Amino acid sequence: MSRVLNLSRREMLHGLGAGVLALGFGFPARAQGVAGFGAMIAIAPDGAVHFTCPSSEMGQGTQETLARLVAEELDCDWARMQVLLPWADRAFINPGMGKQMTANSATTVGYFLPLRRAGAAARAMLIQAGAARWGVAVDQISTQAGEVVHAASGRRLTYGALAAEAARLPVPGDVALKSPADFRLIGGKSPRKDLLPKVTGRAEFGVDVMRPDMLVGALALAPHPRAKVEAANLAQVKAMPGVVAVVPVDGGYAVLAPRFWTAKKAAEALKLTVLSSPAAGVDDKAIDAALTRAFAEKAPLPFPDFDFSTMRPRAGGGDKAAVLAAIAAAPRRVEADYDVPYLAHAAMEPLNCSAILADGQLTLRGPMQSPEDVRALAAKMAGLPLDKVRVEVTFLGGGFGRKWATDFPIPAMQAAMAVPGRWVKLIWTRENDLAMDQFRPAYRVKSVAGIGADGALVAVHSRIAGQSINTYHGRRGFPGMADPTAAGLLIYGCYAAPMKLMEFHEADLAIPVGFWRSVTMSQNTFFAESFIDEVARAAGRDPYAYRRDLLAGEPRIQRALDKAAAMIGWDRPKAKGVGRGIAFTYNEGHVCAQAVEVRVSADKGKRKLAIRRIVAAFDCGVMVDPAGVESQISGGIIFGLQAALWGGVSFADGRPQISNFNDVRLPGLADVPPIEVALIPSGAKPGNAGEAGTPPIAPALANAIADAGAGRVRRLPLSLRFELEKA
Repeated sequence: MSRVLNLSRREMLHGLGAGVLALGFGFPARAQGVAGFGAMIAIAPDGAVHFTCPSSEMGQGTQETLARLVAEELDCDWARMQVLLPWADRAFINPGMGKQMTANSATTVGYFLPLRRAGAAARAMLIQAGAARWGVAVDQISTQAGEVVHAASGRRLTYGALAAEAARLPVPGDVALKSPADFRLIGGKSPRKDLLPKVTGRAEFGVDVMRPDMLVGALALAPHPRAKVEAANLAQVKAMPGVVAVVPVDGGYAVLAPRFWTAKKAAEALKLTVLSSPAAGVDDKAIDAALTRAFAEKAPLPFPDFDFSTMRPRAGGGDKAAVLAAIAAAPRRVEADYDVPYLAHAAMEPLNCSAILADGQLTLRGPMQSPEDVRALAAKMAGLPLDKVRVEVTFLGGGFGRKWATDFPIPAMQAAMAVPGRWVKLIWTRENDLAMDQFRPAYRVKSVAGIGADGALVAVHSRIAGQSINTYHGRRGFPGMADPTAAGLLIYGCYAAPMKLMEFHEADLAIPVGFWRSVTMSQNTFFAESFIDEVARAAGRDPYAYRRDLLAGEPRIQRALDKAAAMIGWDRPKAKGVGRGIAFTYNEGHVCAQAVEVRVSADKGKRKLAIRRIVAAFDCGVMVDPAGVESQISGGIIFGLQAALWGGVSFADGRPQISNFNDVRLPGLADVPPIEVALIPSGAKPGNAGEAGTPPIAPALANAIADAGAGRVRRLPLSLRFELEKA
């Protein structure tokens, strides 16, 4: 049974045989051994529609969303639509990103029109085939739930009956798409396609991959991905019962055995000597000193006053001398320093990947967010042409950006090359996963603003110090411009401040860093929205009203802000020790405003924080799956809540001081307050939702604590100052 369920996508499509229609309009053609035009859509003779989802599914619901786009325009029987996982192929690129990767909440945005057009084109070809079969005009034919219908004669044919004929017809160059008024699936509700297989255990995650005669590998790793180590007792470990091979891999050694427990115990027995490590000696004090030193010694790089994220894109650089002069001349100044720590991804499913080198072809299978990049890197490292490397994607048990990286499939490939002809599944333990994470960088910010006599914001200058994600990964940025992943939206472009200046001081630190859910905004929303709150209070203004005034000309953001304020009861009287805070994040595709109500108290010298309610107002334009969008915002809030309350990774001698979930405090059900999400209908084009819920919760909490009279929080996590209690 498991063999039937684990057919590869190639085997499945070949197995459908003749009479299968395969379509993938807007993408390069990919032969599947069947009549068709690509790899996205297949219609079997029995009428079932097989849709290969081009993106990775890690719980965010992209399978459901993208399948609805196709089915809506194809007008097929939704109950009989089957969704399959992809492999690395240019047929599956996200047109909005130019790559096949699932990141930056860009899946729905990038595929929205191409997949609708693919479904509409397939439907048009089926209609044409039906008209030809019956000898009637095309305009006399309609479709209904997977059937072609000739109403005048009452004749019907299933899509499966016409698939072979339709596949031979020319692909229409231009097809009409449905009006939103006619949508049945887009914006509707139905059980998710991946729900039943996940509940019943039929869904294949990376650690579920099983093949005959498969070896399982465990890792003995260096203290840093780029450290050099050697094993003093290699011969003894190789001789341990059950051990098949010990293979040098990037970052350490892989021990291979028929069973994971055997491999794990042998890996633990390896005695590693560290020859060199880029982060040797780095601890929390060294990190603090490096951030301080960056401000003093590193020339800042400016970030322009434009963002790919503004509702109305702007461009222009801040005149530093003019900004500083305006602040100096202002009747009042507001200054604040903020700090956020390194953060781990800590996805539920640890890193893993399976691989085999056989008959000159290398195949990798696992939970990857960027299969195209993995394929290119594997081909280069293995010395194989690209067409001899196949990368297949399983379900992901959480990613949050960590499985966007290409580091973890490589040891599996290296291990498989050492035992050609056999599948190898390399499983990272939780300890491996956390120790070798690519952490969200720690940052420090210094912000200063000038306020006029009337309380108006005159000028803002914010400087940020920390690591560059682009530098760590060797990616070149724009000359003379700060890394956007560090400095983007450090000051919100939507706020009508006359003068703004953002600068980045890059710190000399070698800690592994990478993309973490919501990337730049994971830290900069805390900095920007905390500081604007401080400016409002210094100006003697209500923080919500002050924001609203600064958002003149941004009605979409104002609507979300107004909704969140109304939901939390912003103007209702408050008891002593109760506070309310508000914050938002935005880009060209969405606005997410959040408000929080807290109670702060003291008991025997301990400061207690109770979070009473969290509300969110969210607008991302057309919502393909509203229930999924609501889940994404709620889940993003909880993800951000964990980081705000307890997140932070300490270091000693270059090693992260976390080993498992006992070292990573996660919120339990009792820790999560009531969360209410309001989805704001909008005629705007589809935007992104996966990362939007995470950034605003930290500043909303900090602002609520200040409103409760408990002082301003400028350093995260909140557990440094407060103990959480149930509201």
